[in-house]
This record gives sequence, structure tokens and C-alpha cells, in this order.
Amino acid sequence: MFRLNVKSSSTLLLVAGAILSAAGAAYGQADPKAPEIDGGMLTYTKGQAVLPVYEGWHPNQDGTIDLWFGYLNQNYEEEVDVPVGAANNISGKWGPDGAQPTHFLPRNNRWVFKIRVPGDFGKNEVVWTVTSHGKTYRAYATLIPGYVHDDMGLQREYFGEPPAVGNKAPEITIQGDNHRSAKVGEPITLSAIVTDDGLPSVRRGGGGAAAGGAAGRAANPNVCGADTSPQNCGAPNEGAGNLFSVKGLRMGCFLYRGSSTPVTFEPPQAKMWEDHRGGSPWATGYTLPPIPKDNKWVIQATFDQPGTYTVRCLAHDGLLQTPADVTFTVTK
Repeated sequence: MFRLNVKSSSTLLLVAGAILSAAGAAYGQADPKAPEIDGGMLTYTKGQAVLPVYEGWHPNQDGTIDLWFGYLNQNYEEEVDVPVGAANNISGKWGPDGAQPTHFLPRNNRWVFKIRVPGDFGKNEVVWTVTSHGKTYRAYATLIPGYVHDDMGLQREYFGEPPAVGNKAPEITIQGDNHRSAKVGEPITLSAIVTDDGLPSVRRGGGGAAAGGAAGRAANPNVCGADTSPQNCGAPNEGAGNLFSVKGLRMGCFLYRGSSTPVTFEPPQAKMWEDHRGGSPWATGYTLPPIPKDNKWVIQATFDQPGTYTVRCLAHDGLLQTPADVTFTVTK
């Protein structure tokens, strides 16, 4: 159980082991005027607010520090849109636009964006404010020692000990410009080259070239690797603490910024948000698709309305992830 401190006489409780599962994460504090969260173990398809999350801070070799944020969209189906502005902003000189999302996928999304601050940041803070469905929440990023994550700590956030040999994040390159023009209704092609060091290894669903070489893709009959503990490799049961993340390279694209106007991807993209119920890498029984030839993913995106959109393609090995963004200006 995680308690959300509220700047009023009321206290908000969220009772959901997997909903608020990130060890060391600080979930958004409610505006004093925001109604209380209720419902206990109830789940919702739509109508609920988005909670910004401070995941923790990571020291870099050059002396700078990354403050990492994620979010919890309390809905299982509704993808909430909140443009940058009074309802979605980063405080101080790092905002109001700190490259935060404006299109929020369902449920828990970790390590979504970072604010890089100098090594002498000290006791300062960066605040991310999100207002949705009439409720305002804020995530406060500070250098409290308990929120520090080294490279190994980042990996432990995804349900299981990292591999004994140093795992490195996947590398992703989107071919072509990262700012493009498109026409309404006309497919535009995204080609992504994604490679990995082969850690952690996992059995996947048939053919395809092995990222990092065949040896790096040695078959492993247990998708959790050596960690078979119920805590980290149990049945999907959001709320009971048995959480799961399939280990092995995958990549998917989704809308990161833009309106709720439908964006169609072909082929359809796998869920990149944590759906422990099934049909995603965060559910037991899920089999990773084969890696495409030459580690090249080719995807077509079609926009239904004019506007400015950012598509994020996310490479994930089950423990570490790397995003790549492409912004589209879509006209009729």
C-alpha cells in the first residue's frame, strides 16, 4: 500500500500492489481541492485522472543528474490527452515544456521522460503538474537519497534481479529525419533499427535474426530467467503483488504527443504499457514475436486529422528501455 501525502486535512489511499508497484517511486500529491481517490480495488475503463510519478534520480558520469518521471493513468481503456500548458507543465526553467507526454496510455508507464539537472542541484526540486478529469496532481522531484537509482537499480524496477553480467539498454535508430511532414489519410513509413546485447536472454516465438548474435539469444525455458520467485514471476494479479515482465528484446511505436484523434499503425503495435491481465509483455504466458530480419522494424503510421503529433518508438529488453521520437506535421 502506498500513501499519497495531501496538502490538506484529508488523506488519499491507493490500495493496489501492482498499480503502485515501483519501489521508491513517489506518486503525485493531490491538489487540496481535488476530490479523494476512492474505490479501493475497483478498476475503471474511463473517467479517472492521470497521476504523475517521480521515479527517482540517476547520477551520470559527467556529473549531471537525471530526474525521471512516469505516470499512472488509472483507466484501463481511456487514453487521456492533456496538452502542455496550465494543465500539464514542468516547473521553473525546465518548463513548462519539459518533453513530457501529452497523450497518456492506460495504466502504469515507467521511466517515461527525464529532466537533466546540474550536479549542484542540491535541495531544489522540479515539479510536474497534471490536471485531468477535474483533478490536479503533482510529482515532486528531489535528490532525496532514498530515490537514487544506479544502473542496477533501474533494472530492478521491472520485476526481477538484473542479469549477472552487465546488461546494456537497447539501441534504436529511426531512419530519416525526426521531424517530418505527412498528409491526412496517407500512410508514412517509419523504419527502426534496434539492436541489443542479448541480455537478458529469453525464448521467443520463432525465426528472425538474433540481436547481439545467436549466442546472446540462447534459449531459456523460463521467461523470467533464473528468477522463479512468485514475487517476480507469478501469475498476473494486479493488486496482489505478483508482477511480471517478459525478458527479451521488443519494440513498439505509439502516440506520445498529440490529440486523441486516432493514429493507425500497420502492423498493429503490441502494448507498450503494463497490462498484467494479458496480451502484453507484462503478462505471464506472453511470447515475444520474432526479431525481424536485419533487426529492422518497418511500420506505417496514418493520421486521420491535421495537427502536430509525436510518435515514440520504444525498444525494451525487459529490464532497460530506449525511446526514439519522431514529430509529424500533418496537413490535409
